[in-house]
Amino acid sequence: MLAPIPRRPGVVGAQAVAIRIAGDQAAFWGCGFFGAQDTLHDDRGRHYFKDCYIQGSIDFIFGNGKSLYEDCQMLSMAHPVAPGSKSISGAVTVHGQASADENSGFAFVNCSVGGTGRIWLGRAWRPFSRVVFAFTYLTDIIAPEGWNEFNDPTGVSKNVPKTRFRL
Repeated sequence: MLAPIPRRPGVVGAQAVAIRIAGDQAAFWGCGFFGAQDTLHDDRGRHYFKDCYIQGSIDFIFGNGKSLYEDCQMLSMAHPVAPGSKSISGAVTVHGQASADENSGFAFVNCSVGGTGRIWLGRAWRPFSRVVFAFTYLTDIIAPEGWNEFNDPTGVSKNVPKTRFRL
């Protein structure tokens, strides 16, 4: 399993990119990525992440890559919220697919999401953002609505499917 190297990830809510990957066909096994806002910039290309540990607070996995995250742990270090509060303090993903013709997206399979705060699974950065969480353990830090349209007053995020399944 993973033995992450502890380090100071930066201030919660402040950008702290640990890695930016824009090459094609890159793979990561058993890696630890530590940051706060914008930890892992999955910019573009096809990528595979296996047994990785990804820590952040706001949009900690972001970009427009076409990536599979398998058996990974995502740990939120977002600010805690008061019991009963509807405040949101972070998001796991923000994907940026700009057109229906692009072939990109993030898939999380057999992963887990935990930590602190109340967070969304993702925010739609652009009109055709695509993120899937399958067979993934989600703790109670996930906000009931699950997703956010990045505070989009124009409604361009209406193309993003928002589906949740419970087995």
